[in-house]
Amino acid sequence: MRDKWPDRRTSAFNPRIPRGYLLILGAVLLVGCHESGTWKDDGGNWRRIFRVPKPADITVTHSWFWRSPHFNYEFKYYLQVQKHDDLQKRLLTMNPMKQPTEDGELQMAAAWPQNRPTWFVPKPITNYQVWVYSNGPRSNFRLLIDQEMGYLFLSDRQL
Repeated sequence: MRDKWPDRRTSAFNPRIPRGYLLILGAVLLVGCHESGTWKDDGGNWRRIFRVPKPADITVTHSWFWRSPHFNYEFKYYLQVQKHDDLQKRLLTMNPMKQPTEDGELQMAAAWPQNRPTWFVPKPITNYQVWVYSNGPRSNFRLLIDQEMGYLFLSDRQL
């Protein structure tokens, strides 16, 4: 007597998908799940950096943002903002910030990768107030305030 259940080898129970398709599908799922690339002076960089729309009263002079295509969040950004007292106050009061006091701390805060944009912190470091996180020795966030013009320069990276 024949069994009422279909043979397990039929396509209903054992779909045949080439292994190459599975590898491609896995790569797309791991790599292509988010926006990645490099954006220079793009109006969307504020949103990419802070994940909120840019307030209308803030003027971004220059911006550079890079995000890797990896599944983990890897990024670098450089941002120059026109003088804005409220933003400066918020950055300094809503975050645990400090000014580096030792030469080594200041040198580390002013150590930039070779490929930083030329518009970012163009003057000698002594022309800026330098701020870093006070509780994050591994943090790369920096805020530099041009002492003459009041421009805010922000930078961070996570690799």
